[in-house]
Amino acid sequence: MQHINELLREFDLTHKKSSVTAEFKNSIRLNKIKTDETEVPLGSSKIGGSPDLPAGWEFPCYEDNYLTFILQVNLSEAKPYDIDNLLSESGILYLFYEALEQPWGFEEDEGCFKVLYYDGDLGGLERKKSPSSRTEFVAFPAFQLSFENIVTLPESPENLDFADDDEEANYFDYRQELVQPKDEDGKVVPAHYMLGAPMSIQNDVFEELFEDGKDPVLLFQIDSDEELADVMWGDSGMLYFCMEKEDLMAKRFDRVRFTLQCF
Repeated sequence: MQHINELLREFDLTHKKSSVTAEFKNSIRLNKIKTDETEVPLGSSKIGGSPDLPAGWEFPCYEDNYLTFILQVNLSEAKPYDIDNLLSESGILYLFYEALEQPWGFEEDEGCFKVLYYDGDLGGLERKKSPSSRTEFVAFPAFQLSFENIVTLPESPENLDFADDDEEANYFDYRQELVQPKDEDGKVVPAHYMLGAPMSIQNDVFEELFEDGKDPVLLFQIDSDEELADVMWGDSGMLYFCMEKEDLMAKRFDRVRFTLQCF
């Protein structure tokens, strides 16, 4: 749970509360639940493991091998947490990525990821293992997903003026703790989420991927995560999958854009 007011006090931002909260963006955190994959219902939301694909669908390829399955989100499970009403009420989104080579998403990396959408009968799904002959990054450990409403903050707030460098640093520390809190064991909780503001590491993700005047949406942000076979994107980085709002509403998932950022 995000302790918004406690964190404002901790980072000496209580006097900026109205300005900070005005910058909040609604997001959906993807929480991992450790379980045996055989216990995950066919078509249910999960990260890692093997995808539940419609009969006849094949694993997407990139260059001379198969992409790694990252996650699937059953939108009927995520929709109750969609405060801004951006997601479809039904269907499954599948995310695949070249997890071994980890392309950055440059123009020459076209095809290094794939977002697929299926809105048919769940009875027609089959759990399919990767046909890859690799020994690394073929499949990650499986976790069922649950969802949680959270708020996120942009890296460059439009309507928030800082009195000095210290206050600006406090804002970034507040944002960090809000999005990547520590669990009961003191470990940072990976920032896997949908929608809202990207947790940019280098450049502003939206500015990097879209021209001015566009209305971008963060479809998925996937953090480095030691529980996913100790996967690290670059140097403790993030994967960002974004698209224009009008394309999301029209379910044009072939227009998703991607970038990797790291420290």
